[in-house]
Amino acid sequence: MENFKDAISLFKQTNFSKTIWWKLKVNISGYQNKTEDKLVTEIFKNRIFKLLYPNINKLSNKFSRILIQLYEDGYVCWINLDGLIIEKCDLRKSQNLKNEPFLIADKVKSILKWIKDQAELNNEYLWGGTLGPNFDCSGLIQTAFLKHHIYIPRDSYQIKNFCKHLFYFKESHTSLQPGDLLFFGNENKCDHVGIYKGDGLYYHSSGKVFGRNGIGLDTLKHSNDKISLHYKSKLISAGRVVRSYRWDRTIR
Repeated sequence: MENFKDAISLFKQTNFSKTIWWKLKVNISGYQNKTEDKLVTEIFKNRIFKLLYPNINKLSNKFSRILIQLYEDGYVCWINLDGLIIEKCDLRKSQNLKNEPFLIADKVKSILKWIKDQAELNNEYLWGGTLGPNFDCSGLIQTAFLKHHIYIPRDSYQIKNFCKHLFYFKESHTSLQPGDLLFFGNENKCDHVGIYKGDGLYYHSSGKVFGRNGIGLDTLKHSNDKISLHYKSKLISAGRVVRSYRWDRTIR
């Protein structure tokens, strides 16, 4: 598909159904609404989505964006029709893997190495960034797992609800294991996430105002570093990824 007319033509080859999925053939951007250029996520080639709006019968050349829901994490966003290259995707029902927690645990070392490699690249914090080298906090964590074929939700508060809860933070972090996720925010909402490396250290992509404007290491141990102290003061809880998101059996 070379332009939005081609995409519309492909969509209309079949009647709209919630069971029809499409595979992306290019990397694209996801936006907050149908008019503004406020990035909320970046979407990799080969990811899968379904059309939410408009109804396929009303889709025409007057639309420049469509509302979609992504298969791998259930995320909803707007995408541009112009430049969209897709193909129909037939999905098989996912199987429930009883040993999934162990399979995920086996990939933790590789996930942490991937994040370390990203941290060594020139990068800066990007709201909505998932493609790299520029990431936001949850974009870094989601992509690290996605690269290892583990699907988790997009936003930090969604990841927090999805993970197996370990504990709420008080003083000690000794029970944390490498690969555990750390959640930050306030009593009302989680708004930041990092991943535990070990020895009190964790990776995260933090912003310009209170952070490092990119991927860095901070500590849970006693420190005089202002950035580490800031995030330590906002620690909420810890969680562990023990399953992969499944469209047919996971409730966000």
